[in-house]
Amino acid sequence: MTSTQNLRAPAGTAGRWEWVGISAADCAAHSMNSLGPFAVSALMADLHLNTFQAGIWSTVEMLAYAGAMFGISPWAARVHLRRLALVAGIMVVVAQGASAIMASYGMLLALRLLAGSGLGMLNAVVNIGSARSRSPARSLSLVMIVQTAVFTTSSLLLPQAAAFGGRAGVFGFLALLVMLLLPLMRFMTSRSGLPPSCPVPVTRSGERPRAHPRFIIAAVVFYTSGSLAIWPFSAHVGHLAGLTDTAFGWLAAVANIGGLAMCIAGSLLGDGRAAFRLLAPAIFLTALACVGQTVPWSILAFCTAFLINYVLWFFIYPNLIGIACRMDPTGRLATLCSGAWMISQASVTPLSGLLGRNGHFLGIGLLGMGNCLAGVLLVTCLYAMMYGRAGNRSLSRRQDAVGLF
Repeated sequence: MTSTQNLRAPAGTAGRWEWVGISAADCAAHSMNSLGPFAVSALMADLHLNTFQAGIWSTVEMLAYAGAMFGISPWAARVHLRRLALVAGIMVVVAQGASAIMASYGMLLALRLLAGSGLGMLNAVVNIGSARSRSPARSLSLVMIVQTAVFTTSSLLLPQAAAFGGRAGVFGFLALLVMLLLPLMRFMTSRSGLPPSCPVPVTRSGERPRAHPRFIIAAVVFYTSGSLAIWPFSAHVGHLAGLTDTAFGWLAAVANIGGLAMCIAGSLLGDGRAAFRLLAPAIFLTALACVGQTVPWSILAFCTAFLINYVLWFFIYPNLIGIACRMDPTGRLATLCSGAWMISQASVTPLSGLLGRNGHFLGIGLLGMGNCLAGVLLVTCLYAMMYGRAGNRSLSRRQDAVGLF
């Protein structure tokens, strides 16, 4: 059987500075995930959109994001990462720049299709590049350290851009951010070291491996849709709780610093059973935070829950995707997981917007908590299958990816 290590890209092909390119692509890919609430708030203020319309706007982006990732996943073993990243980055810059001046709601939705496609392509680049590394979860944690530093700074600067230029200032800043990251993406490795015909291991457990890909995809879907149900409207709820744009920017900056500390801890912990064992408790805490984050009458409750939800993301998400990368080192399964995340969030966001339209934010919190609790159950089952008695007997057995999806 071919071992997982043999399927990784050879060390010589990775390049000393490859992490710079992957980090740049990661920051661009997640620019709307982290800074999106500022954009949603600016649109609602400038064009007087209600939460349902803002939710549809976000949903279009997420569906395009997911579509791009699903489209790329079959080619994960052969994709030209550098070229894909540069094309995707240009798409995002054009879409964000045009959104700064476009007043038509229909045109703004069309621009979300373009932006979402570019962001999804960039996230596929990150997942595939990380999967080709020798320690995917650790690689993702290191990349997210760079991401948190960038977004901490951006969270402090973006409110100033909003105060100076309103919606144009916000989207102009988002376009400029990706434009500055584009040259750094050239440090990325172009091709995979995996032969196209090489069999791909999908699990390190020897018992019932066919269930594992579906379990990890489902776990990602329920966790992300639950923890992010309120996310597009976080700034709006913060304003209702009494936070100004600047105060929310400082809260986001503190959350990013906490995320940075979590990324460092995650990179030190690395891949393995210890990190896996902590996933279920972390997702359970997130489930509780989902409710607190939707309480607009208490600044303390909102801020505490926001920090818990945000910081734990930087431990939970890299480890979930790291598990997928270890199952399938071409990055195909990880890309499918991220695409499934976007589909699930796209399904939840309009419902959240509809609930929020009438001020029923607590309903959004309960929805998020329920989804996260389902994620806890799935992660617990997956741990039992991969590290139970059967898994301990035959951790080295492998199967091809063909027929598993």
